[in-house]
Amino acid sequence: MSIAAGIDIGNSTTEVVIARLASGRVSVLGAAAARTRQTKGSPESLDGAESLVRRLERQHGVTVALASAAPLRSVETSAVVLPEPEPATGRLRLVAAGSQTVGGEGTGAGRPVRVAGPGRVTGSDPVVAVVPSGVGYRSILEPLLALARAGRLVAVVAADDEAVLIANRLGARLPVVDDVCADQVLAADRVSVEVRPAGSPLRLLSDPLHLVAEFGLTDAERPDAARLAARLRDAANAVVCVGGVAAEPLEDAPAWVEMRDPAGTCRPLAEHLALLRDERIGTARAYGVPAGSTEGSTRREVDDLFGVDLAALAEAVVARAGAPGARALALAALHADAPYVDPAPELSRRLGVPVHTAPSEAWAARQGALSTPGADPASLMVDVGAGTIDVAGRARDVVAAGAGELLTACVAALSGSTMAVAEWAKRGPAVRLESPHLLLGEDASRVFQGTPVGPESLGALAVWGPAGLLPFDRDRALGEWRALRLRLKADVLGVNVARALRTLDERPPTVVLVGGAMGDDEGVASVSRALPSDVAVGRGNIAGSLGHRYAVAYGLLRSLG
Repeated sequence: MSIAAGIDIGNSTTEVVIARLASGRVSVLGAAAARTRQTKGSPESLDGAESLVRRLERQHGVTVALASAAPLRSVETSAVVLPEPEPATGRLRLVAAGSQTVGGEGTGAGRPVRVAGPGRVTGSDPVVAVVPSGVGYRSILEPLLALARAGRLVAVVAADDEAVLIANRLGARLPVVDDVCADQVLAADRVSVEVRPAGSPLRLLSDPLHLVAEFGLTDAERPDAARLAARLRDAANAVVCVGGVAAEPLEDAPAWVEMRDPAGTCRPLAEHLALLRDERIGTARAYGVPAGSTEGSTRREVDDLFGVDLAALAEAVVARAGAPGARALALAALHADAPYVDPAPELSRRLGVPVHTAPSEAWAARQGALSTPGADPASLMVDVGAGTIDVAGRARDVVAAGAGELLTACVAALSGSTMAVAEWAKRGPAVRLESPHLLLGEDASRVFQGTPVGPESLGALAVWGPAGLLPFDRDRALGEWRALRLRLKADVLGVNVARALRTLDERPPTVVLVGGAMGDDEGVASVSRALPSDVAVGRGNIAGSLGHRYAVAYGLLRSLG
């Protein structure tokens, strides 16, 4: 009889199980998990694994005599924002849209005029007053009121954050928009401004026929109006002009993917991410993303590449359009220059005991998954970790880039939160902080809590974090976030599992889901929906008592027995 440790060092967490081995039987003594230190396979990560083993030894009053580990390979997960080409809109210019601080209401169109202090604006035509940066609202109230009394003032645009202050003092139902580039508006021939009540989309500037009539466009310019109007369907305010100087086009190196085919076909990165949904693992040979505005794309060889185009995902669930001009992609890559490494020699030196190397993490995860009550020898194991999804059958296994960390990166990019906050936000239903004491749930439930939330959190979406409510998004409605989150899990987890099954070309009767990410009920449902309806899909319960997380660590112990 001997005491052994199964050591699973993952991209996000490290798990250790210690057990007594006797006559081929594994009797679990204890298990523990902790965040992986630094990069998977780094000296720091091995130090963390040693600390877990020592902790379990102290807790259970035993000394480990041998251990087992699997070859390690890290996955790089990242988010990249690519410049979105501006649609061709001819003489039309979209100056601003979706400002968070507007004043007044309605629509107005006219000649832009600079108003920077006391003084009379000549002429008798309708005008849009343009207030440059640094000009306080008090100094321009007199000329604005004079224009309003004369019936000439139809709208106000300001460079500084003063729209509400200006609108409240005008006393007229005029649209006022701030945070606008004054020089761009002043260079135009004619400007149209529309402000709708909160929660209401634009009615006129999002109508291409109105744009044609308002700006006197020709029949040849109707497609320009259609392209500009399409960008404003979800905005509640906008400033559009005709004439002036077109913005300089964004110049950047392209993002690309080279396919693993005889011709070495190259495609744009966003296009390839869509194609990957129906491909096998390993379709991509290399990829490149811009390293900077003036630098080229660095070529990276990969064994597998997977990712999500967040703009396409939002469009698929008919979410409100985000800010134009950028396209966010989240990527997970198994780089060819970061091969598997055997941690056994270094772990053996740290622990002072022999360390056995198992064939692979996927192989060990399957050995652990098969200890789940109800599983059978023909079961397929799906291990959803932080960096990869490992799928193993009786004869073969495959490793797909992209799992829990990719999901976190997507949530961070969509919500504008940090990776630490996104780690909690991705896990399940959110609430909206309606008032200091009222929380509105995704299922329309209302929860009253005794401790009020601070004013900085009111109106935000939040989840329960380690220290209470954790706000993470102010720009989306509760139902919109739910739709995005569920679609995101389907695209990251469900699609990637389907990709792995396509690579293995298997149709298993039973699938056992293991790994830290499978603590998420929505994630389990996303994977289940990606499998045929007659497949029995269940969450692992390793050794009948350890739950879903310790499949690799326990499987490593079984390899010693």
